[in-house]
Amino acid sequence: MKKINYLFILSTLLMLGACSNKSPEPTEESKATKDVIVVSEKMASQLPLAEAQTEPIKIMTLLSGHIDFDPNKVTQVYPLVGGVISHIYVTQGDIVRKGQVLADVYSSDFASAISDFQKARAESTLTEKALKREQELLAAKVASQQDVQQAENDEAQAKADYQRSLSALKLLGGNENSNTMTFQITAPIDGAVVQRLAQPGSQVRNDGSTLAFMIGSTESLWVSLDAYPDNLHSLNVGDSVVLKAAGMEEHPFSSRIEYISPTVDPATFTTKVRCTLPNSGGLLKPAMFVGATVYHAEGQGLYIPASAAFYDADGKVYAFIQTAPHTFRKEHVMTGETESDRVQIMSGLNAGDTIVGAGALFLNDELQSDQK
Repeated sequence: MKKINYLFILSTLLMLGACSNKSPEPTEESKATKDVIVVSEKMASQLPLAEAQTEPIKIMTLLSGHIDFDPNKVTQVYPLVGGVISHIYVTQGDIVRKGQVLADVYSSDFASAISDFQKARAESTLTEKALKREQELLAAKVASQQDVQQAENDEAQAKADYQRSLSALKLLGGNENSNTMTFQITAPIDGAVVQRLAQPGSQVRNDGSTLAFMIGSTESLWVSLDAYPDNLHSLNVGDSVVLKAAGMEEHPFSSRIEYISPTVDPATFTTKVRCTLPNSGGLLKPAMFVGATVYHAEGQGLYIPASAAFYDADGKVYAFIQTAPHTFRKEHVMTGETESDRVQIMSGLNAGDTIVGAGALFLNDELQSDQK
């Protein structure tokens, strides 16, 4: 029995010794030869893959310019009568509504228009009564037909003078009940008072030489951009534009090119490019400087994610192509337009190639480390 126990203990010790001398299983590592690297299954699972795809080429053109009033929504206000400004109700920057009184003008011209109307009205009333009397006399065979015809002509002339004088008075903002020499300058549109040149007590004329106010609406504004000759070949009406105003770069605005001038400014040698921006919130102001990025399609190109391309120490751009499961080849590529999310590939890849979409720099470090 002791012999059996001894043999059992001896065999157990030998087995334990054999187990203790057994080397641990090797961990799976990457292997690199020249520009090809084979990675472990675990590492491969952590590398996001992407595909080189044919997509529309979107050319970007950078322009600059400024914001301006829409000339269709800006008007200069001239007094329609001569006189002296007696009172001003608004100042520069005030928001006004159409028909709102801007200033009063003490005007002999306006008084004359009222007087002309009142005379014409009285004459019209008088001739109407005269015609009626002549018609009654004709019925009583006291007046002749010729007298009635003359009364009719006088009444028609008086009515014409009445209508003319009333139209002239209404053109100046008056009506049938006007009886004051004070003419009111009113706002012709809704908007802001861009300029106020009128001054209390100043003399104004009705010949278009005295600008009193300028009213402009800012609900819709024009953006005037300057394009140099080398920009023009890539600009077209309808191209989308992203605009960033100075001091508001975090709030870009989108628009489209509406107009490209057929002429070149001889002073700046630039061509004006125009687009329109809605501005109901009033954030944008005329004369603000803006930067613009114009996007327009120009054929098809091969693209990969921007994160898939990287610069190596030799200054060239590379990407990793998957050639087999867990196997990637470092490929030199020629790039074209670079955008925030994608890079155009001119050579080195083909449409449909599977590439490392992110982590390419990490894989390149692994490749270089394995080659040492």
